[in-house]
Amino acid sequence: MKIKLPTGVRADPGSTGSDPAGSEPVEPVIPPPVAAESSAAAPATAPTVIGQVLPMYFVGDESHSMAGEPIAAVNQGLVDLRDEVAKHPLIGKKVRFGIITFAETAQTRLELSELSEDLVLPTLSPRGRGTSYASALEALRHTIPADVALLKGNGYQVHRPSVFFLSDGLPTEKAEKWQARLAELKDPGFRERPNILAFGVGEADPEVIGQLASSPRYGFMMTSGASTAGAIAEFAASMLNSMVASAERLDRGDNTIEFEKPEGFVQLDAPLV
Repeated sequence: MKIKLPTGVRADPGSTGSDPAGSEPVEPVIPPPVAAESSAAAPATAPTVIGQVLPMYFVGDESHSMAGEPIAAVNQGLVDLRDEVAKHPLIGKKVRFGIITFAETAQTRLELSELSEDLVLPTLSPRGRGTSYASALEALRHTIPADVALLKGNGYQVHRPSVFFLSDGLPTEKAEKWQARLAELKDPGFRERPNILAFGVGEADPEVIGQLASSPRYGFMMTSGASTAGAIAEFAASMLNSMVASAERLDRGDNTIEFEKPEGFVQLDAPLV
């Protein structure tokens, strides 16, 4: 099944044998032109646009419940993603990739970067005593505007960022705290608000995962009885596929993002039969 993201929904006529979740146009995060202060002022020179890019962030659970095969699957998935980039040079042109992890605190493990086979990736490992969704959401709220501003300053038009959020457990803080940070991140007044795809594995709560997602149709839970490590591997593969498809679409001037539901997951708002 293919999902195209951001705000209005339409069916994907190109998909077969699946239930399309819809698509939304991706609006470039570009400020309106500033009017001249007076007729005597010199006309402003428009900055040279050198290209369009799509920021993508992996936000991953690094708490102790991920120890063993789950965190190993995350690390291997990131390595596989990096190694596949050489086969898809458009990813390096069109996509910028960052990694934020969370346990009791959030950490930026990879600044937003151009993907290449030479990119040095962090090795994730379990840490801390908690699982703070609030810290991860707050980190995104502060990181994304700075990254977008830097890209614009370098001459890029920036499409609305996408976030791939993965957790295997429940937040260990009060719901009011992480929900408040989530509301700030989703606020329509926040110009750089991202599209959030949320994935729950292990003991994650489907209701919480559904709240995290930009829309319930962008929330996914691991199939009951599936291997957590196997589901994470499929998640990483789908993230790569999304990068490839989205980069190709941007290169053709198509401002939509494409995403394939990973094997081993169910879409939270899938229609009942």
